Amino acid sequence: MLNADALKQLNQLKSDIRSTKEFAEGRVRGSNGKFGFVVLDDGREAFLPPPEMERVFPGDRVRVSLSEEDKGKKLSAELDALVESDLKHLVGQYVQRGQGHFIQPSQPGLTRWIFLPPKARGKAQPGEFIAASVNRHPFKDGKAQAKVTGVIGKPDMPGIEHAFVVAQHRLSDQFGDAAIKQAEEIKGKLDALTAERKDLSEYGFATIDAESTRDMDDAIAVSARDGGWRLHIAIADPSSLIEPGSPLDKEAFKRAHSQYLPGETLPMLPRDLCENLFSLVADELRPALVVHVDIDSDGKIGESNYEFGAIRSRHKLSYEQVSRFIDGDETAVPDEQKESLRNLAALSEARTTYRASHSLIMEDRPDYAITLDEQRKIASIEKQERNAAQRMVEEAMLATNICIGRQLAELHQGCFSVHLGFREERMGEVKSLLKEKLAEHADKDLLQLDNYLALVKYLETHDEPAMRNLLAVLKRMLRPGQLSNTAGAHLGLGLDAYATVTSPIRKYNDLHNHRVLRAASESQQPDTLSDEQIAALQDSLIRGRQANRALEQWLYAQFMQNKVGETFTGKITLVNGAGLGVRLDDNGIDGFVRLNGNKKNLPEFDGKHLILTHNERSYQLEQPVTVKVASVDVDKRRIALELVGEQDLVDAAKA
Repeated sequence: MLNADALKQLNQLKSDIRSTKEFAEGRVRGSNGKFGFVVLDDGREAFLPPPEMERVFPGDRVRVSLSEEDKGKKLSAELDALVESDLKHLVGQYVQRGQGHFIQPSQPGLTRWIFLPPKARGKAQPGEFIAASVNRHPFKDGKAQAKVTGVIGKPDMPGIEHAFVVAQHRLSDQFGDAAIKQAEEIKGKLDALTAERKDLSEYGFATIDAESTRDMDDAIAVSARDGGWRLHIAIADPSSLIEPGSPLDKEAFKRAHSQYLPGETLPMLPRDLCENLFSLVADELRPALVVHVDIDSDGKIGESNYEFGAIRSRHKLSYEQVSRFIDGDETAVPDEQKESLRNLAALSEARTTYRASHSLIMEDRPDYAITLDEQRKIASIEKQERNAAQRMVEEAMLATNICIGRQLAELHQGCFSVHLGFREERMGEVKSLLKEKLAEHADKDLLQLDNYLALVKYLETHDEPAMRNLLAVLKRMLRPGQLSNTAGAHLGLGLDAYATVTSPIRKYNDLHNHRVLRAASESQQPDTLSDEQIAALQDSLIRGRQANRALEQWLYAQFMQNKVGETFTGKITLVNGAGLGVRLDDNGIDGFVRLNGNKKNLPEFDGKHLILTHNERSYQLEQPVTVKVASVDVDKRRIALELVGEQDLVDAAKA
């Protein structure tokens, strides 16, 4: 046994060693292997070896000691303390190996199984998909434990993919009793509300949506005026009957938006509200926010104003009907709508031309209609090019939201959609790329709207392939759009301010903006959204996108299983040192072409310009290619592709 002096000396030695180490905090990032990384707060990344990774979960915030290895080329981390862990819930498959019972989690980066003690298994059975809570963190000894909280279903259950993804991403598919009760009470209030409002139906509104749409939150009418047109947009008004902080408001805030999954919709509001009572159903009087916008013959937006009233939509028109009418089929729409639709077509053309000169126009991309079978798996995928009617409606909604964005900016209130351009941490790469070809743009502040617009417009109109590739590479360095309670530029659209208001029964930020407008019209002070609330809405939107992508990848992998060996055309959407990501033209499905599998024939990767050279052929973003489906791994949701014709190139080079 050590005496007091020896213990004191040992503690002093430990203290001295500790004082010479570098400590830092960061977030754990998992990998496809047993190792991981710690992304430090200062931007560095430290390797976390398997024994250390066993003690943490991806996303944990930890304090680590750092050391340099391989002559300073590699930074390694040793765990010192667990600061916080946000991983409380798991979803995955119940697996049994011998006497051991585990959940195999689906969380990205979490590759190990978590033990389920006997009393924590409930009625779940091996093989089932389950939800569980973490009841023992592994930091102390690397031994994590979980408890089953619910059974999602068996692997062969129809729609198991949908149920699993909803649970995995914590999406809400049920409404609480208080919200349902409030929805029932709204039925009795609706007639009284519309009766006391001014009836604005005289403008001759009609909804234009997909044939299957039931949650119709906007209707359009366009009249001619000297020097242009007057656009009237009627928008469903749930804000007048759903007060902030009420049960329905809390449910809507939690969802943030209606979630459209393949073959399924998770609405932001109860279906009877969004598909009936608030929906602008033809021949039914509904409360509405009506926005009036003057648009000049050259497409420039003039004066605008809004009012709260009630409207009765005359017709429910489909995109297909309106598109047929614009193409010359006079029988496709009712006679009383023809003049308004002709005006809308002319207005749309003028606005498109104006935006092409003064802002930015998003690239027209096809949609893909997925049809599910009785097992709720993909039966077919139909490619659908956007038609004239969809573009017309889009221009009308954009004009409306531009006007409202400007008004909210003047009020210094509202929930704005902003896009701030290039990521700040990528600006060095952006400047370096521009100095090669466009030095005159490299020295400008590209986070300013005018400078960003000038750069993108120049690249969009340039025919040189190198310039087109430069634009594609630069787009990979852009930040995603986000919500903000402060007005800011939307560089993606080329606008100085933008806020949406046209979908209040589908999007919470639109519902909030209705409340701000109504408060302003009544000279009242509106409720504001805090930074924390904005962040929560943004998080819900991100989770929704992730859920949709996860479900699509699962269903796509199943769909492509019986297409191994088939050939498709596609475009390159991803270039890295390992190979190429390709999106197939026929169905919009993504796959990956691995080109680094043969160590004797490795590709040459230009990471600056995102160009990969293999077998004397170069590949870059948006390049058309022909590929063959090589294999499909449904469990990992991976579709492996092969380039068609590359071996022919090799043989030709040898001849």
